[in-house]
Amino acid sequence: MSYLEYVKHRSIWHRLFVGMMVIYSVLAATLEAQDGLPIDLIPNDAQLRLALAKQPRLAASEARLQSQRQEAILRRLGPYETVIAVGQHYRRPRSLAEGSSSDTMIGIERGLRLWGKESLDKAWADVIEARAQAEQALVVFEMHQQFFESWRGFSRELLAEESARRSAASSEALWLQAQARRRLGDLAQIDEQTAKAEQLQAFADLLEASAKKSAKIEQLSRRYPSLNYDRRLPTNFGQWLELLNNQFDLPRDVALAEQLLIERSPLVLAARLQAQAFGLQAKRADLDRRPDPTLGSYVSQERSGAERLIGVQLSIPIEGPQRAVSARLASQQTEEALNLTEELMLALQSDLRARLRSFHQGSEALKHRWEAYRLQDEAAARSLRGFSLGERTLAEVLQARRIADTQYVQALSQSLELFLLKTSLEIDLGMRWAKP
Repeated sequence: MSYLEYVKHRSIWHRLFVGMMVIYSVLAATLEAQDGLPIDLIPNDAQLRLALAKQPRLAASEARLQSQRQEAILRRLGPYETVIAVGQHYRRPRSLAEGSSSDTMIGIERGLRLWGKESLDKAWADVIEARAQAEQALVVFEMHQQFFESWRGFSRELLAEESARRSAASSEALWLQAQARRRLGDLAQIDEQTAKAEQLQAFADLLEASAKKSAKIEQLSRRYPSLNYDRRLPTNFGQWLELLNNQFDLPRDVALAEQLLIERSPLVLAARLQAQAFGLQAKRADLDRRPDPTLGSYVSQERSGAERLIGVQLSIPIEGPQRAVSARLASQQTEEALNLTEELMLALQSDLRARLRSFHQGSEALKHRWEAYRLQDEAAARSLRGFSLGERTLAEVLQARRIADTQYVQALSQSLELFLLKTSLEIDLGMRWAKP
């Protein structure tokens, strides 16, 4: 090879190397495009309140709250009504010597609430109102959880699209390098075709991922039209670290976390109030074994007003076996509700322990996973650089690139799942979306 041919050949490789660096600069700029944007991966309190404001279930819970308030009023008043009785009858004696006459009577009577039943009914009414408030809070909490599960699916579609976008950018860079080497006659046609197939497959995956994300957005926007769905995932460790450290700090003390859960969980509060209501119902049923008397007074005129009567009457029902059965039934329901409340608390606490441990351990491992990806990505970049200089085969570049892309997806996926886990813990502990 002459000196001029050597210089010409070297300048071609130099231009090829510069072109490769430009491509990677564009790729890096694409992947880091969101560094300066504010992180807003999940709706805040105000956005979610607006999204849920017109949900039919929320309106139904408000109607139920009002009906239970009326139930509490009825419990305070009791099933006691004042009864007015009016009667008239005629006397027609058998003896013709006596003339016929008429009798009229008017009376009033009312059941008496004795044996401490009135104070118990007032306490029961207070519990009914408190339970109604707790049940409405539980409905809102369940709506938050339902929304979060829908948003979890949307976030995973964002992950799939970002993974496909990354793979498409990598395959495009490799395809451009393969074209350049093929034009120089330094690459076999089969290798060029392999690079082209990788590019086409990656872009097909990107189109499919984008279509699935669009379908998910269509589904969510039908139910929550006020929300903004123009979002992309953070793409580096710094952004994820900022997102995970944003707003709320999860307690590391498990006992403190369990205490917060028991104090703030609408599930526990509703279950406790339900058990309390059953307990008061049992006490009321036991008091009902002593029936309420009915007191009345009456005034009557007999024999066409010749005689006038004023009287008082007291009637007491005789206790039947159904009252004792009703008391035992209410007592068993109370015991069942208390046991179910304890079971619920144990289940929530054990689940909380596992999720807290998973979050804290995952947080420690996340940095190492992103560091592993960074090293592998640098190795893949060196491999592509070697390919552009003819020092690496296409198979070596593909393997290095696939490993780097896989580690990127794993780091991205673990970051997203860690964020979703933290968000679910914040919801359960009453930290996120807790404002009325």
